[in-house]
Amino acid sequence: LLAALLPVPCRALGTCRTLDLEAARRKRIEAVRGQILSKLRLPAPPPEPGPAPAPLPEEVRALYNSTRELLRQRARLREHEEPQDYYAKELLRFPMESPGDGEGHWGHWGDIGDTLGTWGTLGIWGYGDIDPAAGA
Repeated sequence: LLAALLPVPCRALGTCRTLDLEAARRKRIEAVRGQILSKLRLPAPPPEPGPAPAPLPEEVRALYNSTRELLRQRARLREHEEPQDYYAKELLRFPMESPGDGEGHWGHWGDIGDTLGTWGTLGIWGYGDIDPAAGA
């Protein structure tokens, strides 16, 4: 009985094709390429890059390098300059009342002469050390 059943499975195996590993590898690579192209929204792979451009002439390279060096020198000179126009040229004082000195409404400044030197004086100083307590 065993000898009669043995040939049946062997005939079924004869219809299976062998697995070509190289063909499966190529199909897998093509599938990955297709996924990459779809992710990049490209219909086809980009063309191969052409030959490298010709080297720059020496005159162009020398002009470029000299321009870069000139810009570096100018930047170094600008770092050492002191900005004279940055500071104010006159002293301005804005008198301010302390929170409890008002008449009960916003915008009351009272007598400006009386409020100088009270709670706070807002000033803009420039050119050297100016003592805000010394007056304008």
